[in-house]
Order: sequence, then structure tokens, then C-alpha cells
Amino acid sequence: MLSVSSGLNEVVYERLKFSGGEIQVRVKSTIGKGEELGIDAFLFSSDDIMELVLLVDALRRAAGAHIKIHLICPYLPYARQDRVCAAGESLALKVMCDIINGLDFTTVTVWDVHSDVALALLNNAYNVHQREFVSRVRRNDAVLVAPDAGAIKKTLETAKALGMPMVRADKIRSVEDGSITGTVVYSEHIGDKDFLIVDDICDGGRTFIELAKVLRPLTNGKIYLYITHGIFSKGLEVFDGLIDGIYTANPFPHVFRKHSMLTIV
Repeated sequence: MLSVSSGLNEVVYERLKFSGGEIQVRVKSTIGKGEELGIDAFLFSSDDIMELVLLVDALRRAAGAHIKIHLICPYLPYARQDRVCAAGESLALKVMCDIINGLDFTTVTVWDVHSDVALALLNNAYNVHQREFVSRVRRNDAVLVAPDAGAIKKTLETAKALGMPMVRADKIRSVEDGSITGTVVYSEHIGDKDFLIVDDICDGGRTFIELAKVLRPLTNGKIYLYITHGIFSKGLEVFDGLIDGIYTANPFPHVFRKHSMLTIV
């Protein structure tokens, strides 16, 4: 899902897909040599990534090799694999960043990127911090919840910027095999206030399901979830009876956007 603009004007192009699976891109608009272009790229599949590569090539052939192109890529594909965990495997994040760097964008903007490693690997990168999106959520004096150790730093930054209280949670792991056996929340009862769990990605949702079960006895209020990138691979029904409302900035295409539980911020 890509779109191209020059100032306020849309640049029209078409994408073709051949029977062998190959993609082709053809720019239909006339582009002036001195124009700066912006690409909004919601990269949800390998086809989308290939489309981006071909589109940049087509744009430079149409408007000159040195044209300035600014990329907005809300969800950075492969950002979750930011280290080599086992011998013989690839470092997917570096491969993805190398592809983007090879396209020589003037700037690259991502939203609430999963790992700071991505910002070190990407050229000309700017990250829109989680707090920018959480500030749009109806809060009602909510208490922010960092769902695990990896989210504490970012959630603390968000809490400080917005003047909100925060508590942290953690996963209990088996000392034998490292498997997750439970969740602990470091908080007393918060009375009538709401909890707002915040994180960058929700895939199947198990982390937030188990966390909500522990949070429920700690408030007379409601439990909300903010997720920047909503994959929701198991659907939204898995949160029924546990989470009262979900906010997301970037829902994936298969998500039913008019679900009563979901608000796009």
C-alpha cells in the first residue's frame, strides 16, 4: 500500500503483477526535474517491499537520478529481528535497512520503531515517538502500564512527557527452559482510575491478555490498550471481557476497522 505525492499533488502510477509473480511499476504522471517527492509506504507484505523498490527506480527514471524523495514508512518490516539469536540465521533488520538505504532517500520517517538498532542502521532516519500517538488517546487520568522489561524505557519517556503516572509489569519465566509461566504487576490498587497498557506492536495478543487478567483486580476502573502497530493476528475477539477498548495508530489491512472495541488515533 503505497502512495506518492509532490507537494499537494498526487503522483499517479500503476502496479502490474505478472502470472509468474513478478511486479512491475509504471509512473503515469509527469514529474518536474526540481520537484521533491514523498512516498507513504505501508509495507505489509514482501510484494509491498518490492513495489517500493521498483517505484523509486521508476520515479528516478522519470524525474532524474538526483531527485529528492522522502519516505514515510510507519511500520518497519523485520524490525523485530534486531539480533542474531542462533548460529546460521540472517539478521533480518539489517537486510531490510540495507534495502532502504540503497534507495537513497533524503529522509526516512518511521513510527514508534520496535528497536533502536533500526535507527542506528537506517540512514537519515527520524522516529515518531510513541508519546506523539498516546497523547491522542482519551486518558481520564489513566495510569500507564509498561507490559514487560523491554517496554519500560519507552513507556517511562511517554509518561514523563505527558505527565502521567506509570507502573511496570514483567513476565515470569521458568528457570529451566525460559518459557513464560506468568505475569507480575508492580502496583497497588489504583481505585477508580483506568489502566492504559502501551506498546509498539500487538501480534496475537497473549502478553496483553495475561497482563489484563492481573490488572483487573487492581482497579475499579477500566483497562485500555494502546498499540502503535496493530497486527492482531488472532483477531480482536481474544480481548473480549478483558480489555475495554483498544487504540491503534496503524492497524494492518485485515483488521476490521469498525470493530466497536477499536479506535484509530
